[in-house]
Amino acid sequence: MEFKKEGAVMEYVRCNLCNSDCTKTIMKVSGFNVVRCKNCSLAYVNPRLKEKRLHRIYNKGYFKNPAFKGAKSSFYGYSKYIEEKDCIRSTFKRRLRVIDHLSKKGKLLDIGCAYGFFLELAKEDGWDANGLEISKHAYSYARNKLKLRVKNMPLENAKIKSNSFDVVTLFDVIEHVPDPQSMIKEIKRIVRPNGLVVITTPNIGTFAAKVLGDKWEEVRRVREHIYFFSGKTLKSMLERNGFQILRTESAGRYFHVKSAIERGKFYSKPIFNILERISNGLDLNKKKIWVNPFYKITVYARKTE
Repeated sequence: MEFKKEGAVMEYVRCNLCNSDCTKTIMKVSGFNVVRCKNCSLAYVNPRLKEKRLHRIYNKGYFKNPAFKGAKSSFYGYSKYIEEKDCIRSTFKRRLRVIDHLSKKGKLLDIGCAYGFFLELAKEDGWDANGLEISKHAYSYARNKLKLRVKNMPLENAKIKSNSFDVVTLFDVIEHVPDPQSMIKEIKRIVRPNGLVVITTPNIGTFAAKVLGDKWEEVRRVREHIYFFSGKTLKSMLERNGFQILRTESAGRYFHVKSAIERGKFYSKPIFNILERISNGLDLNKKKIWVNPFYKITVYARKTE
């Protein structure tokens, strides 16, 4: 994939965490450079697509991308988001239990809420659930199908009053955002004193991520993932902006067996072809299982100021 390094499509950026411009290229993926800041260790794509180009992919095809089944289309998004609703809800239930333990029920904002499955769950649990989603397609489903309180806009355009929310969640969102530090600062402004922010994101600092290298699914998504946090860099960004880390955990998720096997083929077709035959023979494809490859992180942090 060839891009002009100057012009309307691509842009160079400085480190979003420490503003340094001193980096080392750690891998090249699909024509993009993934670099690491020599000062603070934040990893990110540089140069990268400009924001308007980044946002073009968040259409209906983003939530049902044939690339997950071997098609030669660009690798991003999801295989079949709606069909996996029960697995997605089950995954969110585990995170919501932790949130319920750390905060009394109140007003919650889910940034990048997609089809609204987490909002639907939080609403059922007694939260005043609100969402933001930049995909018009996903927003329409959440608003019209699930009747949820959702706005079709990014956080910086939402004009939310200060100290409005008890909890703000970002599940698989911050790695997509062109300016994550500004987003964290804005979240601090809109969260009430002692309020929570909960972030799930790929963790480039894990053993699994290091072993997989440029075969790692999360870096193969350079069309959409432009930042790659580690536990250290995410903690640093939160603490610099007035949050105290309360809890950190590895973020797994539920899959149907068939979907888990399809995902596993990215890493080893021979092994997962064998597992596919076993699953087909034992009629296990629709069974729901918990999968944790230990390369994502969920951080729960409290506003300290």
